[in-house]
Amino acid sequence: MRLRIDRKAKRELAKFVALTKDKGEYRRGTAILMLSGNGKRRRKVKDVARELNVSVNAVIGWKRRYREQGLDGLKAGEHTGRPPRVRARAVRRMRGLLKEDPQAFGFLKGRWVVRDIATALSRQKIEISRSHVHKILTEELDLAYKRPKLTVKSNDSNYSRKAREVERYKRIAPALAKKG
Repeated sequence: MRLRIDRKAKRELAKFVALTKDKGEYRRGTAILMLSGNGKRRRKVKDVARELNVSVNAVIGWKRRYREQGLDGLKAGEHTGRPPRVRARAVRRMRGLLKEDPQAFGFLKGRWVVRDIATALSRQKIEISRSHVHKILTEELDLAYKRPKLTVKSNDSNYSRKAREVERYKRIAPALAKKG
């Protein structure tokens, strides 16, 4: 049985696919869009499964869930299994850490970096990887990691001229290195 979707539902589905950050939701939405294509662009379940590298039964299940539940049938459900042990403690402690100065913990930098946060947490018996720290910073604490831009302030009246000379040298240094 073919899947027929009106224009409005197709637009909603395309928007869902474009905005989702979950790769499973993206794959399921793309499959439904491919199945509901108009005219010559409509594809068979077998072809969609092959193109998305999933089983035919998976595509049939997605199609059935979309018919029954709409977009909610394509969304990712809650994860089952054991809840994480470290995450809640790490989030609470990270909130406190970020309010404090990293130099108070023995770090030389004036700003917190992911590596230093992971080290500070491990000193407090919270073993956590750098990637997990980064994930918590972006997802839970809504912080963006940006590399600080270094700025130099100088009282030297010739500072701008000297800075231009250094920049010019940086541009031509590879060519000078080739010549020896």
